[in-house]
Amino acid sequence: MSIRIRPAVLESDSTELIDLFRRHLTALSDRRRFEWLYFQSPCGSARAWVASNDADGEVVGAAAAFPRKIHLAGAEMSGWVLGDFCLDERFRSLGPAVQLQRACLEAVTSPFEFCYDFPSQSMMAVYKRLGVHQTGRVVRWAKPLRVERQLERIIRSRKIAKTLGVIGNAVLAQRGYKGEKNGCEVTLHTGPCGEEFSTLDRKLASGPGVRLARPAEYLNWRYLAHPSQTHEILTARREGALLGYVVLIGDPSIASIVDLLAVEEPAIVALLLSAAVERIRRGGAAAANLIAGDGHPLNKIFERAGFRRREASPFVVCMGRNAMVTETSFQKSWYLMHGDRDS
Repeated sequence: MSIRIRPAVLESDSTELIDLFRRHLTALSDRRRFEWLYFQSPCGSARAWVASNDADGEVVGAAAAFPRKIHLAGAEMSGWVLGDFCLDERFRSLGPAVQLQRACLEAVTSPFEFCYDFPSQSMMAVYKRLGVHQTGRVVRWAKPLRVERQLERIIRSRKIAKTLGVIGNAVLAQRGYKGEKNGCEVTLHTGPCGEEFSTLDRKLASGPGVRLARPAEYLNWRYLAHPSQTHEILTARREGALLGYVVLIGDPSIASIVDLLAVEEPAIVALLLSAAVERIRRGGAAAANLIAGDGHPLNKIFERAGFRRREASPFVVCMGRNAMVTETSFQKSWYLMHGDRDS
């Protein structure tokens, strides 16, 4: 069986794409997710490519690219994060997958600076066939918050484990650098993000390293308007001025810090992490998770705050033909967090 690749017409192909993604990617694929992800980003509309069965024209696969902007030493550059790649089981040999992803890469790396992706191990085989190697790793960091489950497995008594857990949890709560207030106040942000968030983004844009552009419009779209997850934003302010913020998912089944942007004072970064961890602890989660690139410049602070490295997965970056940024910058100085993904 062979396939034919063509650019998707998002409006007319939307119903087939939504159904395809629901079958092969996520049960959360619906009209609301599609409109949010493909049309509502402040960076612009997404692009997609459709694979159809040559025999009958049935849509059997898709690949997509979502626009992003990055800051590097004060310069703003445009690129893409890739996602929503899937193929029907009948076409999951390496050939059709390579054909589909090649069409996507050729389209987005010609007029733009870069694109990046977070492939599975099977998708890495596709990239290797395309001559694209792994750029770096995304690491899940975890900070234990509760010990009841571990104790119950050892002593085989829920009642005793619960009693001893009170002591163990108190010990865990004291671990890790928690920063210093130094006149700062950390509070839960309510309502949309305003201009102060864009001001902070511009202020930090001139510093070293690669940073995803995070103006207020992006934060409001990416987190506060998310169709299926509820995000919370904690802010750090001194005399009313915004110094940083942390974004988290409080759902105990996820319990994850997904974004962090702050002036690079270790005490402020650690203070925000501590506040996020405490909020996750109060939600009843057994651990707080944080996902970041292995070259993230704040990794040492994550470790001081009590987070420990767990499993890792690959990420790849493909550079455009006239890119002003290098792959090395993404490897060694990218402030990469879970929020830099497509959804």
